[in-house]
Amino acid sequence: MSSIRLYFQVLILFFAFSMKAQTTDSLKLESKKSVSLESYRQVFWDNLPKPHNWTNDYENLFSKEEETKLNQIISDFEKETTVEIAIVTIDTFKVSKEKLEDLSLHIARTWGVGKKEKSNGILIAISKGYLKIRIQNGDGIVLFLSDDETAKIIRNEIIPYFKKEDYFEGTKAGILKLIELLRKRL
Repeated sequence: MSSIRLYFQVLILFFAFSMKAQTTDSLKLESKKSVSLESYRQVFWDNLPKPHNWTNDYENLFSKEEETKLNQIISDFEKETTVEIAIVTIDTFKVSKEKLEDLSLHIARTWGVGKKEKSNGILIAISKGYLKIRIQNGDGIVLFLSDDETAKIIRNEIIPYFKKEDYFEGTKAGILKLIELLRKRL
């Protein structure tokens, strides 16, 4: 009887140590994944891809036809006013939720959205994964469009469509509202 008891105690101890080792290995793996993800994000930050058009969809929210339509709206407005509007969608692998706003500003500056002498660029950064959207206005745009107004555009024009997962219509509605307000004020 005592040998069976001893056998089970040894078996339980072996099992406990095995579980602890697996837990430790899992924690080490999670830590490595976290470091690896942060390294990937830093590489993305340091080596931003060049914009390929006004719409740069790294989260695959838009079809090619939708991208073409957004690019055409923006291109027509840029020809009319010189105001440049860029759209970037950013997946959660490229940035943490806390740094999305910083990354959007970094992208706007690195890409040079807007005419340099006028600082008349607008960057719309969208992260479906984080359920966040940011509109970065250049200094020349802030004279005509306040942060409160862009927040209202996000709330009233964009978010209702995004809640229905219609990212194209929401983005288009936001751009058209920005254009409408800027046409009146430029």
